[in-house]
Amino acid sequence: MLRAKRLTDVLRRRREELGLSVEDVAARLDISTVAYGSWERTPAQDWTDEKLCALVKALEMSDQQGGWLFRLAVDRDPPQAWNRPVGASRPAPPSGPARPSGPAFPSGPARPFTPVTAPAPPALPVEPADPSEPDGPDHSDPETQAYLRDFAAMMDAVPLPSVLFDRRWDVTHANHAFEALFRGVGPHPTAMPAQNFLRFVLFHPDAGTVLGDRETSWCLPLLAQLDAALEWDPEDRVLQAIRDDIADDPIMDVAYRCGLPHWMRAMGAAAVHHDGAVRPLNHPDPRWGRTECRIVDETPATLQDRGFTRMTLVLRETRAAVPPDVRRGKPHLRAVSSG
Repeated sequence: MLRAKRLTDVLRRRREELGLSVEDVAARLDISTVAYGSWERTPAQDWTDEKLCALVKALEMSDQQGGWLFRLAVDRDPPQAWNRPVGASRPAPPSGPARPSGPAFPSGPARPFTPVTAPAPPALPVEPADPSEPDGPDHSDPETQAYLRDFAAMMDAVPLPSVLFDRRWDVTHANHAFEALFRGVGPHPTAMPAQNFLRFVLFHPDAGTVLGDRETSWCLPLLAQLDAALEWDPEDRVLQAIRDDIADDPIMDVAYRCGLPHWMRAMGAAAVHHDGAVRPLNHPDPRWGRTECRIVDETPATLQDRGFTRMTLVLRETRAAVPPDVRRGKPHLRAVSSG
């Protein structure tokens, strides 16, 4: 019954996201409004591959979302040729997530999943402890404060988008290039990129305008990291609040419960670590536009021991991004301007 209710929520939420009525979806499926209404209200029926594939198309779901729908409805992957147009001779794209490139995503056969150990809680974690959270972190140590101020000044001098966050993904400092990268996103009460990076990736409606292939390349790796962090510290109230918000979002909850285990089995434990991963990005600066970035984790031991992570996005230069008057000798990286 819980799975049936979740499926009902997913179908209704996706239809509402598209601004469609029950009649609109029924017309797309070429069935009666009453018939589709029964699909959405009582999804405990026996689902056929044909019905599920039709739903994926009618609700304009991505391959990833379609895979989650199959696993939620019938507890298995879609058929191999589920997304192949009629009469097409080319093979259909895989139902699982695309494998990003980079050392953190090695090619070759998938390895069994090994649980990832989450970072230890900070011994001197940047704000005084919250009195409502007696076991919470205490960033008030003067030496830590001084180090963090100097570290922030160093980050500001770097022309690459760079952000420092704690073990709960609360952002401690974001440099000017990072803020410029996300300058086009609209306001959100809890999920701004310079507020909590995990919440931004998962919940901000504009996240996909900057983070290319958001579901596979960004959401799933961070969901895996959240899962590891919760396994290490299941009582952390901030992490639990994020988990509760995931549960309240039917599509995100399906991704966490159904999509994530499948993705981890296919990708292996190395996929959780973001260092070295190359992920698609849409930069608001037209000189960059649609490109890729390599994620570099350059956290010094002083901060790593306190539970911090510094993540820098090294934009990968495309031909279109090279000004015609720039002469090149040896290949080199080009800094990203925050203007």
